[in-house]
Amino acid sequence: MMIDYLTIIFRNYELLDIQRSILDSLLDKNEYRLIIIDNTPDSEKKPIDKRDNEILEFRNSVNEFDGISHGLALDYGLSFVKTNIVCILDSDFFLLYKNIHEYIFDKFNQGYKAIGADWHDGDATIPVVNSFPEKFKDIPCCFCGYYETELAKSNSWAIAPWEIDRSTSFIEVGWRIRKYILENQIKTLSWKSDSIGYGNCYFKNEKQELMGVHYVAGSHRRWNQNSKNEIYNYLRNYINDIQN
Repeated sequence: MMIDYLTIIFRNYELLDIQRSILDSLLDKNEYRLIIIDNTPDSEKKPIDKRDNEILEFRNSVNEFDGISHGLALDYGLSFVKTNIVCILDSDFFLLYKNIHEYIFDKFNQGYKAIGADWHDGDATIPVVNSFPEKFKDIPCCFCGYYETELAKSNSWAIAPWEIDRSTSFIEVGWRIRKYILENQIKTLSWKSDSIGYGNCYFKNEKQELMGVHYVAGSHRRWNQNSKNEIYNYLRNYINDIQN
């Protein structure tokens, strides 16, 4: 069985090279297809070489509110999904679990409809989640989530500034999907992180196995030569480990 992976590129094209290396290390080419949506502002777009197992699309983009820009790019990308399960994957979230498809298919066979990372960035998300723990419990987010495709397409992922209401908890990209999951008591599971500072968030599953790392803001304000070297060195060692 195949899973479509959807990722959004916003200015940082180097992260796509890392994602390709990680996915190639974890999966055979016939196990996944990568859907790439280039959401970079039109004036800054750069050429991307498309590979055989990829879909590459360009969204007309200007500088706009992040929740609208990223959310609508996800909506657009989901229109190209053909598999029953889709993985929505931030460009700066890196999967680290060698048998990821075996794990995902087993969970979906148990009736789960969505599995992935908690909405947790080690900093800004913590007070919101702590204020509404039951509204976030075991529900994955757009950082990295495997969703039944029908569920992922059930509503828009975008959020406009005027929709943000901290009194309700629904303030993130994908909040409509989370609300739908809550209201319909859909069976989902999330990976947890114990990070308490802004930076790298490592996520573990229910068996305390490392599933992935979110290099928070790695696609924009944290990206510099030092962070680039850190990511490349760490993931180069990781890729060597899982290939041996």
